[in-house]
Amino acid sequence: MILMLSVRLAATVHGYLDANAPTNILIRTLRAPGRQGFAFSVSAVLAVSYGLLGGWLTSIVDSGGPGWLNPLALLCAWNTIKFAWVAVASTAASARRVIVRPPAIPSAGGMPRRIALSRVR
Repeated sequence: MILMLSVRLAATVHGYLDANAPTNILIRTLRAPGRQGFAFSVSAVLAVSYGLLGGWLTSIVDSGGPGWLNPLALLCAWNTIKFAWVAVASTAASARRVIVRPPAIPSAGGMPRRIALSRVR
């Protein structure tokens, strides 16, 4: 009974954070069709920024700063990992798009046209 309630609570929190957390909204926007060109650069810059901010917060806490900065440093570390993963995944997706792109064949109008690989025999 308790396990079932905890799974339901975790699913509810996950659904809420997936829909409303700013970083999740940004990642969903970057992964939208037509935005893949910006995904690597934006996510790489954000990963580095969050990493530097987390390091700075950790150094403040280590030098005797307030302990309530620890959760913020942990959040920065999590966002660093998340945006670094998006940068790697977007690079792999762009490489796959370039590799799998169908070949261009010349048409009568002079401009090459793309054909589907499944129709080439």
